[in-house]
Amino acid sequence: MPESVVIIGGGISGIAAGTLCRKHNIPCIVVNDGAGVSLPPGKTVVVSPGVHPAKSPLYQQAEAEKREIISEMEFGFRRWHRPVLAITGTNGKTTTTELTVHLLNCCGVKAAAAGNIGRPLSDLASDPQDTEVAVVEVSSFQLEKVEKFAPLAAAILNFASDHLDRYPDGFTGYCNVKKRIFEHVVPENRIWGLSFGDDCSRRVTVDAGILYVDGEKIFDLRESDLPGTHNEENCAAAVELILRILPLETVKSLQFKQALTSFRRGRHRIEKVGVFHGVTYIDDSKGTNPAAVLAAVDSCKDGKIVILLGGLGKGMDFSVLASRADRFRAAVVYGADRERIARVLDGVCPVYIFTDDFAAVVKCAGELALPGDTVLLSPACASMDMFKNYAERGECFRELAIQISGGQK
Repeated sequence: MPESVVIIGGGISGIAAGTLCRKHNIPCIVVNDGAGVSLPPGKTVVVSPGVHPAKSPLYQQAEAEKREIISEMEFGFRRWHRPVLAITGTNGKTTTTELTVHLLNCCGVKAAAAGNIGRPLSDLASDPQDTEVAVVEVSSFQLEKVEKFAPLAAAILNFASDHLDRYPDGFTGYCNVKKRIFEHVVPENRIWGLSFGDDCSRRVTVDAGILYVDGEKIFDLRESDLPGTHNEENCAAAVELILRILPLETVKSLQFKQALTSFRRGRHRIEKVGVFHGVTYIDDSKGTNPAAVLAAVDSCKDGKIVILLGGLGKGMDFSVLASRADRFRAAVVYGADRERIARVLDGVCPVYIFTDDFAAVVKCAGELALPGDTVLLSPACASMDMFKNYAERGECFRELAIQISGGQK
């Protein structure tokens, strides 16, 4: 470990890295970008995932001075001496991570979520308690500065347009950063999601909603809280990862099937708010890129959709949204990137444009919907132009839907 550390970013990840330093008696200081702030001495610089390399003067100073720069996840991994299962991709990371943790715990292996959800890996390394396996949700930001990060097994679920404002070489650069998760993983433990087609070697497959392992039927996913093709992909990846920890006999057991049945997805992921005056309201605030929106739309089997789209677009390509325009009764767009989204849908479905009055957005959607329709919040964008995070956006949608409808079913 380094003789001294400078941590850029005083949020949750930065605090966790500082705690880990103190546990191992490593001198450290936490700094944030600001007017007149410069980087203090320190052998290694640890960066929080929210620090943008192109926008952080402190980061740029560290590069200019040729200091070692590592991510907080890398820093935590160097003090974590137990197995790691790692998951990345554009969509489905959180569900796959939560499902993997749930299945392992139900089968007697003490697992904890870390990384992009749960606890920062540095925090888990500071206080592992009885955790036997860390299941780490990994973002591209966290992979930008890894060197020794070596999961026992890792999965890349999918690639789709996201965070392109961060990578000068666009989608190719974004994908290349994601692939770094495999750098120190043995080939047989590199798991490619079902979205990458049949060319990848897999033990786990899904056909017509049935999960198979080594060609043997294991579970009917229609009996679980994992609807839709995207969740089939999530479940297949989770089971592939688990097969690197648990024996096949356990995966084939009744205990494992019961664990699949008892799993419940997290909030704001194609979550039904209610049916009011014959209109179904669905909160998919976690749908922060266009590919996630397509999955949410495809999960709505009946009727037309009034879709709420907008927020911070992160340089993404919204053109794929037009491929589902035949499902839209209307699109209600709002927020910072409303005009970019509106241009994609103009002429292919009715578009209603708002600024930052979210109550007016939800009210408009409710008025446009007919009985049998769905009002779907699946924004294709980040939330920070109007909300603290996607969860606050989802809760606001829920409250407004109930308020506007009078709570009448």
